[in-house]
Amino acid sequence: MQNAVNHKEIKYLVHFTRIENVVSIFNKGLIPVDLLRRTGIGFSHNDNYRFDNCKDANCMSIGFPNYRMFFRYRNHNPGSDWVVLGIKKEILWEKDCAFCVENAASNNVTSIPLEKRKGVEAFKRLYEEYPGKPSREILGIHASLPTHPQAEVLVFDVIEPKYIWGVAFENNDKKNKYASLIPPNINKQVMGELFSYRVDYEYWR
Repeated sequence: MQNAVNHKEIKYLVHFTRIENVVSIFNKGLIPVDLLRRTGIGFSHNDNYRFDNCKDANCMSIGFPNYRMFFRYRNHNPGSDWVVLGIKKEILWEKDCAFCVENAASNNVTSIPLEKRKGVEAFKRLYEEYPGKPSREILGIHASLPTHPQAEVLVFDVIEPKYIWGVAFENNDKKNKYASLIPPNINKQVMGELFSYRVDYEYWR
């Protein structure tokens, strides 16, 4: 798996979250929803339903957020500010992961048994040409990005704080407002592009 990940020039994964979750995340890590509820840890959640049927997993994206979901959640929660966490790529071979070629809750994904979404071959399928869409070359996306913009990685474990290397803010105002919540050893950057859409969005409308 490590060789396959490095071959795709993957630098990091991302996970978007509301700012009110950040302190808890850096204290306890990213914890799957079902474990949060069982242990009584308070959190602000995005998805009330989790149609992916994997409440025991954290949802990640490789290199760029699932911008459709991110946009939807921000619209539904206009009073919240958000950050994008940068997660070390090592989780792809050090954690129990399942790879979803599109949104993890889609019928195309949930119809595939979970075990068949794990392993190197399942990972490689993230980068195959997508039926009915232009080639990756025409899409113009980096080698590290999965073909489908809603492709997800489900991580069936706690992602400890040691795996979080950076925090991206939408703009300088947000960074100045919330930087004090982030540990000093964590990279803090303004990356407004992560709060927008992917370069190939016009092909996925």
